Amino acid sequence: MLQRIQSLYLLFAIIATVVCLCLPIGYIEPLGMGVGTDVFNLWVKGANGVNFSVWPLFAFLLLSCPIEIAAIFLFKKRKLQSQLCFWGVILNIAWYVYYAFCFFNEFQTLGSFHIKFAAGLPLIAIVFYALAHKGIMHDEKLIKSADRIR
Repeated sequence: MLQRIQSLYLLFAIIATVVCLCLPIGYIEPLGMGVGTDVFNLWVKGANGVNFSVWPLFAFLLLSCPIEIAAIFLFKKRKLQSQLCFWGVILNIAWYVYYAFCFFNEFQTLGSFHIKFAAGLPLIAIVFYALAHKGIMHDEKLIKSADRIR
């Protein structure tokens, strides 16, 4: 299971996703005087309390975690594993689309928005998905060529 390189790529994608779930993805500096606001995937935590308006960010990443775990354990079903990698990429791209929507609509009205390191982790997960997909397709070609020789 973990002896294949694509399984390691999927494991690294899981790690990047879980770390992104835990760390702040942005910081909102107020326009005037006041305390800054941290933006997490599930909430915006500021002086006024906690606002759950960004919960879809959390949902996209949380849905991609079981997909990644299932893709690791479905190593015997390469086509399904490849499709799960595709859906993981789609969920991470949807995360960036909603993040951009929040950036241009919600966060700009509150103050100056600064992107944190964790906002780049879904992109790293997308790269690991692409590498895993490439490895899965390489294995599929290898199996088909071995079947042709018999």
